[in-house]
Amino acid sequence: MQLETYISDLLYRYECVTVPGFGAFLTHRVTASIDDSNNTFYPPKKAVSFNEQIQKNDGLLAHYIADVEKIPFEIAIQKIETRVKGLKDNLSQGKTISFPNIGDLEFNNEGKIQFEPCYHLNYLTDAFGLSQFVSPAITREVYKTEVEQLEKVIPITITQEKRKSRPYLKYAAVALIALTVGGFAASNYYVNQIEAYNQIAQEEAAQQLDAKIQEATFNLNSLPAITINVTKQSGNYHIIAGAFRVEENCDKKVEQLKALGFNARKIGVNKHGLYEVVYASYEDRIEALNELRAIKRTHNQDAWLKVDETTSTNVLNNRNSTAKTTIQNSSSEPVVINPTQNSISKNTKNDSKFLQSPNIIQILKDVKNTESGFYLVYNTYKDTTERNKFIKTLESSGQSNINFFSDRENLCYYIYSEKFNDLASATKSMNSKTKSPHNEEMFIVKVEN
Repeated sequence: MQLETYISDLLYRYECVTVPGFGAFLTHRVTASIDDSNNTFYPPKKAVSFNEQIQKNDGLLAHYIADVEKIPFEIAIQKIETRVKGLKDNLSQGKTISFPNIGDLEFNNEGKIQFEPCYHLNYLTDAFGLSQFVSPAITREVYKTEVEQLEKVIPITITQEKRKSRPYLKYAAVALIALTVGGFAASNYYVNQIEAYNQIAQEEAAQQLDAKIQEATFNLNSLPAITINVTKQSGNYHIIAGAFRVEENCDKKVEQLKALGFNARKIGVNKHGLYEVVYASYEDRIEALNELRAIKRTHNQDAWLKVDETTSTNVLNNRNSTAKTTIQNSSSEPVVINPTQNSISKNTKNDSKFLQSPNIIQILKDVKNTESGFYLVYNTYKDTTERNKFIKTLESSGQSNINFFSDRENLCYYIYSEKFNDLASATKSMNSKTKSPHNEEMFIVKVEN
């Protein structure tokens, strides 16, 4: 990722561009100046400086990267963090970091970042097209002086220097004035002639148009009837293709799926502010589950099934022990569950999270060394190294009581923070948490031993 390019683009429009966890590049306006030593004139510009103390993420740089690269905001933050880590490693090794058109960064003797700005690029848009230039010094006439010793020996009469008279300059000035006045007069006459011609042409065109309209006849015959078959999508079972924070990305996803033959559409915004895209909607649960399995097998392993509130109560009464589809909590809010644990195993990817929606609840049975109850799970990992790395990330962000348990059937580690005895308490706690990059995809796991 060319981080310096994005910073340079933003410096044209903003006076402060913050790189989270690293520092901020600041600009301030400098007026035009003159260097007397070399007779150089400099246009007004924006001077660039660096402040290591400003490291708080204001979202400006991440939003710009997300818009340019067409990626989610969270992915942009992760890319910035990775690049910042590499920059700090290079600085700690004594290397100098060069940002083209911005400046050079390096550690000084005190371990602080020292910034040397680059003067090749002017970020002041008002001075676009202006460049520095050198003007030769003005040579003024110096009157002649005589040395006093010479004057004592030879008396000298000093007379004023006379310049040659140039009478032809007066005539040239008079001729220039006459030509200027004549040019203005001829120009005004020519402009008046053009305006008069245009007015006459417009009047003639208007008369011809009126004549054509009066002669025109209109024959409005009845148009043949056409039949348009419009298929209205309905159903409470939705196969979710993805959720997007930017609506433009959501519309692009819909167009891509339609081009592949799916009846894709938007179904609105969920409680997390994400625009949801569906492959299709179905009235029958079995038909929806069959289509979901086909999509997982041929197109998208991360697809999942969402059930509307009107359906979740009916399905709850008919659920069995082998395949659970929905659970109804005390607040009547629908909660979606993966149909079977086999489908969960298929969605599991190495060293990464596989449950992509905060509305999903998974039910696990016979989990050893773990009490029954409802657990608020941050994420799942198959690799112990990635698991430990994520736990350290949570603890460094201020999270406490982080723990995990493992499920042998799915071969996954579940990282959680809290355990509850009922679904209502777990849901209330999850919804009350302040949104952050670590808990945006938090979900509930019910352990039944």
